[in-house]
Amino acid sequence: PQATPAPASQKSEGGPHHKESLISVNLNKLDQLAAVVGEIVITESMVTASPDLKGLKLDAFTKSARQLRKLTDELQDVSMSLRMVPVSGTFQKMNRIVRDMCKKLGKQAKLTLVGEDTEVDKTIVDSIGDPIMHIVRNSMDHGIEETPQDRINAGKDPVGEIILSARHTGSEVIIEIIDDGQGVNYDAVLAKAIRNGLAFPDVEYSHKEILNFLMAPGFSTNTEVTEFSGRGVGMDVVKRNVEEVGGVVSISSEPGKGMTTTLKIPLTMAIMDGMEVSVGGSIFTIPIHNIRQSFKITEDDLIRDASGGEMFKCMGSFYPVIRMRELYQMSGGATKMEDGILIWLDAGDLSYCLFVDELLGEQQVVVKPLPSYLNHFNIKPRGIGGCTILGDGNISIILDVTNLYTSAR
Repeated sequence: PQATPAPASQKSEGGPHHKESLISVNLNKLDQLAAVVGEIVITESMVTASPDLKGLKLDAFTKSARQLRKLTDELQDVSMSLRMVPVSGTFQKMNRIVRDMCKKLGKQAKLTLVGEDTEVDKTIVDSIGDPIMHIVRNSMDHGIEETPQDRINAGKDPVGEIILSARHTGSEVIIEIIDDGQGVNYDAVLAKAIRNGLAFPDVEYSHKEILNFLMAPGFSTNTEVTEFSGRGVGMDVVKRNVEEVGGVVSISSEPGKGMTTTLKIPLTMAIMDGMEVSVGGSIFTIPIHNIRQSFKITEDDLIRDASGGEMFKCMGSFYPVIRMRELYQMSGGATKMEDGILIWLDAGDLSYCLFVDELLGEQQVVVKPLPSYLNHFNIKPRGIGGCTILGDGNISIILDVTNLYTSAR
């Protein structure tokens, strides 16, 4: 009896404190904070990389500059964490979609949520709600078998399962939507792609290429339009929305076993680690997470394919080589392989090599969007993702690794 009041007294002490520990803040204020922090990062690198300090031995200044860098990194992390919200709100909404579709389609399925406490930037959470909804509807409509008996015949649990999972991997968050349905019928997708003029009848396509047709605008394997599918907007919306926040979508499927859709999305779009590279007199920034390796090679190491394109063999595979100087028709820059450096890049399903003059080093950069009037020139599909201000005040173009390859092809 004496022990019973203890929890109540703890509660009364902890109750008011807990209420005070939460505060609602306008998102615009957080945007302003992020902008100021970004300017501090730029100014700090301008101070420490000032040309006036070259050749001077300033031990006390170097020590203070190192401390300043440590504090700006901490400030950056704190300001980014303020904008982070768990994906649980978006994930929970999918429960209702699965329940409603089970009733309307007469199917049996359950939704399993994994890692719903994973946190991502508020703006990114808002923009992935629609893509996840479309993928879950796809899994319910196309993936899960029509009747429980069909599943039993296939040796599965009569109740279908859709797993929605989120997890962190360093600089990005990976969201997977997995169903244990019937998977993708590759022949049916290819036949529809040929009818729509997306594919050619006499060409052999890999499974990966066939799955990419699913994300083409207006593509649907349904013969009739229903409340849930048939219009061909679902996967197209998924691809567009995820790419707008700098992410990539990939699909894998095994007939009879199910399908997995993976969304890889950067944690934040404001600040990133980049590798500075130079071509002629220009400096470009490549996101660090896209770089696999860099090589010093000679012209003899390159192989020509049937159409005359350059290829480089690495770890048993061949990768196309893109020369930055030729792609952007720049006047300066190395032309011989011996004079430059080859960078092996990776983005989603793409993997290729980029030839530049030299690597200048890693730097944390603040991503600045390009001015809106440049949109008229359609430069985003040309591989330019944004720009940043370097420590010496110069502007560096941030490369979009996916679009860079597409424009080069």
